[in-house]
Amino acid sequence: MNLIDFLVNDLIVEDTREIRECQQIFLKTHYNEKYFDNQLLYITPSQLFRALNLPTKFVGITGTNGKTTTAFALSYILYRLGYKVATQGTEGFFINLKQVEGRTLTTPTLLTTLKRAVKYKPDFFIMEVSSHGIAQGRVDGIEWSLKIFTSFSQDHLDYHGSLEEYKRVKESFLADATPKVVLRNTPINFNRENGIVVGEGLLERLGDIKLVGDFNRENLALAVAGALVLTGADLDRIIEIAREFEGVPGRMEVVSTDPMIIVDYAHTPDGMERVLKSMEGRKVVVFGAGGERDRGKRVKMGEVAGRLAQFVILTNDNPRCEPPSQIFADLVKGLEKVGTPYIIVPNRVEAIKMGVNLVKRWEWLCKREKGLERLEKFEREAERPIGVLFELEGEGVVIENRVELQLEVKREGREVKEWKRVEILKKGELPKLHPSPSSAPILFVLGKGREDYIEYCRRRVPYSDIQTIREVLKCMGAV
Repeated sequence: MNLIDFLVNDLIVEDTREIRECQQIFLKTHYNEKYFDNQLLYITPSQLFRALNLPTKFVGITGTNGKTTTAFALSYILYRLGYKVATQGTEGFFINLKQVEGRTLTTPTLLTTLKRAVKYKPDFFIMEVSSHGIAQGRVDGIEWSLKIFTSFSQDHLDYHGSLEEYKRVKESFLADATPKVVLRNTPINFNRENGIVVGEGLLERLGDIKLVGDFNRENLALAVAGALVLTGADLDRIIEIAREFEGVPGRMEVVSTDPMIIVDYAHTPDGMERVLKSMEGRKVVVFGAGGERDRGKRVKMGEVAGRLAQFVILTNDNPRCEPPSQIFADLVKGLEKVGTPYIIVPNRVEAIKMGVNLVKRWEWLCKREKGLERLEKFEREAERPIGVLFELEGEGVVIENRVELQLEVKREGREVKEWKRVEILKKGELPKLHPSPSSAPILFVLGKGREDYIEYCRRRVPYSDIQTIREVLKCMGAV
């Protein structure tokens, strides 16, 4: 039996608890070697990768933001050039841009990756490489044909402990002599041997593209440079294909044009800033922050939203077992620095209803009295009151100035039994608006993209931002 047979028959394992038969082989990595028993038959990632002798070329794409768009853009170009392409990352696993397996980890285990490569035999295997995947050895042993670095900003500090450690992990992936593509002025250190730096020349040469935002132009330029390195195809042909790339579902996805509503996965300060700066107009933002994850970025997220939007609606986004009140408190600290009007609506469906209502009635609000009177009129005439918060009944918690929640922490996953109506959260003057075609209102719904659930304490509830928006618009007669 050769190693491919061992691999596809699950006779190579990464967890000693999975060893049931004497002929099983343990895949020994730097991450699991502390569990290694000297009596076990083992193989290292490098030994396994070389022994498989796969003809597939592997491409690793890492960075805080932009991995998914760059991965799909590169896959699209390669597919259009006639190659068989596997794409693995946040959205799942795809062959020739068609999904064949669902979402797991952004960067699955090495065994999962190699099994997919053996099963589907692609010419190119395009991978999103997360910092967790690097730190936990999930990409150890892979001999890369190309590495691409997209961007760097704060994220995942709940896992890495500090921005410096997060940066060190990212840099460790770029420390070898593998050919790599990076943007000019990239903020991290990388091995410049075989490095290609994308500058203004290629960004301008792309011309008119279908993607929105300067950051997406950068992502597309990285993909173009990557395709050139991998295939040596004519650059003009590559650019021609790239201009036809329409983007990734859930990334700057336009769900409606009247009113303009955009859904995006942005869940970091830098990601939110890139998205909100990508379009001109008056902006309403619906967003939250994940519970039990990097608390340090929340204040910055609130500050970014407050600085770039005219009205902010805070809501739940995978709170997990952390009290929503704590998450909102962190976000509010950033909003209070800027002074932008905001409201907290924990129920994400209700938050989206409110956001759609607000952008549809923007012109109406522009023509009414200023300040609190305008807010009160909107409350009375909108389909859902704007000055209401629904939360779990329980003890009172004060969050910053003028924000009060009443809730009961549900750490044991008990079902919600009762909802309580709470006082208006913040009284503040809505922005002074001057309606014009150039300031058409835009609703940004951020944080989840195409995720199909909300994660509460130990349970996932089926949910979709895009489906919710479409149903709200249908009920309102907009579609």
